[in-house]
Amino acid sequence: MELPKNITQIGEVNPFCKVYVEDYVISYLKQLNRVAVNKDMAAAVYGQRREEGEVSYLFVYGACKVDFLQRETRHLSQAQKQEMEKLRKRYFPDQEFLGYRLLNGEMIEGFHIYEQDICRYIEGYAQFYEKNESMLAYMLDTREQETPPEIVDREKYEAVKRKQEVRRQEEGRQATFSESISEPERKALAEAWRRGRTSPSGETAGLGKMKLAAAGVFVLLCVLGIASLEEGAKLGELQTAAREVVKDVAEQKIPDAVAVNGQGENGQTQNSTLIAEEKLTEALQKENQTLEMTPAPEEMPAPEETPAPEATPIPETTPIPETIPAPEETPAPEPAPVSYTIRSGDTLSAICLKSYGTDARLQEICELNEIADPDDIKVGEKILLPQ
Repeated sequence: MELPKNITQIGEVNPFCKVYVEDYVISYLKQLNRVAVNKDMAAAVYGQRREEGEVSYLFVYGACKVDFLQRETRHLSQAQKQEMEKLRKRYFPDQEFLGYRLLNGEMIEGFHIYEQDICRYIEGYAQFYEKNESMLAYMLDTREQETPPEIVDREKYEAVKRKQEVRRQEEGRQATFSESISEPERKALAEAWRRGRTSPSGETAGLGKMKLAAAGVFVLLCVLGIASLEEGAKLGELQTAAREVVKDVAEQKIPDAVAVNGQGENGQTQNSTLIAEEKLTEALQKENQTLEMTPAPEEMPAPEETPAPEATPIPETTPIPETIPAPEETPAPEPAPVSYTIRSGDTLSAICLKSYGTDARLQEICELNEIADPDDIKVGEKILLPQ
């Protein structure tokens, strides 16, 4: 038997089973081993098996990461065998399944060889270099694509930045003007606004007070709006004017109503609100005096009392049953199945084990998705997983 010439022996040589592993396979296993430091992983190995006398020679040309195997086992389950066979048919159809290798971050010193339905650990192997296009194709197919960097629209970014800057400037100016008004002035303005809305008795205030309150609030809003737009020089003048308005409102220098006499189009005198209110009061007083002078009508005799009708007997009530039947429970709706997209390297057995922790529901997944052959699935295909 012709053996590879450029080999490197790792560990001890087993006299009954000699393992030769191609360099690409070792490189792939070392890559998986670096990410398996904090979790156990496994890879199935594929190649050719030859016998010469009592010695078995195994030549490993391929390896695939498997999901259904995370710990050492001597007997592979049906789901594990299906997953490994599915990967073999897809990536290494010319090879046969030889065994597996557990990966936990430690140095690779041997393999679990599968013979006669039993996996036994063989320590030591020889690494050789040879053209291996199938393993190289698998490594390129399973390599994760880097996510492209996010592209930001510069014009939109600048527009948002300018709006934020303008909003911060306006908030700063308003805060400066608000801090310039003392606490007594704020209380005085609030009290004036309250008096303008209601009278001490809780009734609606007169027209004069409403005008006063509206004028004060209008002046304050104008000052706040202009102060947020003007610069510091005009801001001081507006603040001084606002203080004077607030002070006048607090001291009530403006009367509630003023009698204004003027000439209208017909030459008649126009009365103010105060005069109209006085005339209305006089008219009400005269009407009350007229009502007091009117004699009261003679008292009418009280009507005779009518005997109350006899009480009608109350019919007996229907007895209430001792027990009320409980309402029938409405069965809870069954949970809807979850959609899953087939990715590279997936098998139905692996998907079942990931979703439920067991491959017992594999047949249920096949029936739900009308899949006749569990191995006949395609990348990008969407299936439903029952809950």
